[in-house]
Amino acid sequence: MDPVSAARSLLDELFPDALYAFLGGSAITERRTSTSDLDVVVVVEGLTRPYRESRLWRELPVELLVHGETSLAEYAERDFARREPVLAHLCAYGVVLADRSGGRADALRATLRRRLEQGPPELGRAARERARYVLSDLLDDLKGATDPGELAFIRSTLLMETARVALDTAFDTGPAWRGGGKWLLRALQARDPALAERLTAAHHDDAALAAIASDVLERAGGRLWEGYRAEGDPFHRPLRHIAAESLSGDTAQSSGMRRLAAVSGATAGSDRLWMGQTHVAPATRSSDHHHGASETAIYVVSGTPSFVFLDGEREVRLDTRPGDYVFVPPYTPHREENPDPEVEAVVVIARSTQEAVVVNLPDLRPR
Repeated sequence: MDPVSAARSLLDELFPDALYAFLGGSAITERRTSTSDLDVVVVVEGLTRPYRESRLWRELPVELLVHGETSLAEYAERDFARREPVLAHLCAYGVVLADRSGGRADALRATLRRRLEQGPPELGRAARERARYVLSDLLDDLKGATDPGELAFIRSTLLMETARVALDTAFDTGPAWRGGGKWLLRALQARDPALAERLTAAHHDDAALAAIASDVLERAGGRLWEGYRAEGDPFHRPLRHIAAESLSGDTAQSSGMRRLAAVSGATAGSDRLWMGQTHVAPATRSSDHHHGASETAIYVVSGTPSFVFLDGEREVRLDTRPGDYVFVPPYTPHREENPDPEVEAVVVIARSTQEAVVVNLPDLRPR
């Protein structure tokens, strides 16, 4: 059975209600081998806990990447941030095995392809200098090492770092996306096949490897060791005072409530924390929403707000009073309600992400 037919049979058997699914990786290319996995990305409506599973299915090795639409987007963003968009590549250039979503699979493929074709952003100055320093240091290690075991590890590390620096910095056409393992080599082959061939051929030739790495280093800006300095995190910045009248409404909002930012990157220069107030008018409810990857802690200042979420199919209401605290986990759909016909509800909110992430939803079902 060919890989696509096998993957479709697997999907029908294991995930008959999947929204959509993709088959990607080596199995659908001319690089397929006898041990190539079926890399299958499955999107299931309402899945709250994504997972990865390696298994044999009818004697075929399968890597399952199972997501809801929210987690798929979040995991893809994490890959983009580290410049190795593996999940995005599987979806963008894979085969659509099924689409029961009315065309969202093709729309996602088109979006991810545009993102991949744009390429990664240029490295910032600190990251570029760090890359040059690492490669310079490895070249010194290669020159001075005498232990055979250490030499083996230095060679392997230098080979991979040279490929990464080349993809990150050394091309006139801009940086390129990387991969991990064999996909790092494939990324380099796609961008500069001659360099990839020279680099792999030099793996056991220290002089040739050093010459290639030095050439890539020069194209990236040159050797950097003497004088390299990376500033540590600041430990003694001044305190910031945000007066009550200075709170800002310039933050993400949901209907039925009003958010005011107190501590944020814009107001206080915070890096990992957001804090502010939420006001819910009498006899009002907010729209359903979640806060992305943020953990949210809520302290009730005044009024008697209620917090509503789903536990399975059952709607749960938490009724609170002043002095109470509520914890909202990442990605959990919920809403705030103020049942009091006369008194506004006011709460203080702290989030574990610096930005006030708010994703408004049509209902409380997980995505």
